[in-house]
Amino acid sequence: MIRRSFIFCLLASAAPMLAQAGDILAFPDGTIRDFAEATPAERLLLPVGPYQNGKIDTATAEGPVLREVWKTVNPKVETARLIAPLRSQLEDAGYSILYECETRDCGGFDFRFKADVVDEPMMHVDLGDYRYLAATKPDGDKASFIGLLVSRSPERGFIQVTRIGALPEGDTEVALSTKQPTADAADLAGDDGTLAAKLGLNGAAVLEGLEFVRGASDLSGEPSTALQELADFLKDNPDRKVILVGHTDASGSLAGNIALSRKRAAAVMQQLVDQYGVDAAQVSAEGIGYLAPRANNATPEGRDRNRRVEVVLTVGE
Repeated sequence: MIRRSFIFCLLASAAPMLAQAGDILAFPDGTIRDFAEATPAERLLLPVGPYQNGKIDTATAEGPVLREVWKTVNPKVETARLIAPLRSQLEDAGYSILYECETRDCGGFDFRFKADVVDEPMMHVDLGDYRYLAATKPDGDKASFIGLLVSRSPERGFIQVTRIGALPEGDTEVALSTKQPTADAADLAGDDGTLAAKLGLNGAAVLEGLEFVRGASDLSGEPSTALQELADFLKDNPDRKVILVGHTDASGSLAGNIALSRKRAAAVMQQLVDQYGVDAAQVSAEGIGYLAPRANNATPEGRDRNRRVEVVLTVGE
């Protein structure tokens, strides 16, 4: 399974910079590292080209891996200005840029879901506004790699840093292979726990309560309160757009599950338009099959949790 390597960093102009001991990257003062996962040895396929013709060119990176997610409360800075200081820091440290791109040039939706990204809610990527960069540096007879991607939600910036090879020295706060968010990240629903609050704070949410006919895209069961909440949100915010992303369990082929998940997302979109009166221009549908599970597919309960549709709020065009 291809994992996704990105670095998201949102930097305020002229903001004080914060660096960990032994680190080549400095982040704006006030930025919080909300997630860190280290593995002693891993093989990653780092994107070094856009998504086109159904694939992405990759560079093979092997060695110890550190994934971090940093968060900042300044979501209004343009992504071009956010990634520029990081790019300069990498070049100053002797790294060569392998590839860099912006949203559509990267491949948009497909690029993001083929690359290595820490799961929501720890990491959020606005599918209409992100920038990616991959860099490498000789490290003895091997090479070190860093992947960068900058994005944001309506309320905060998200920074994922994926390093392969040379890791920062003196970092004692890294958890080994943990994916649990901090209390701050876990409290994504805000005070009222509504869908609108989740979208406002995190930029994405699962549409809980949806039921589908097994192996089909037809909705079954009682009407979902989540759809009514989403419809109300879109009507109250006619300038906002969302993408519905379908997910499946791991039963069957990848191609078949991607097609099924897209059909399920499209069925939800059609119901929002036909039954809830949502403007069709505000909603689109995609599907990624079983590529982003939120539970173990080895159990019936896990497979049930993985069959879902998520709503992703877009910020850019």
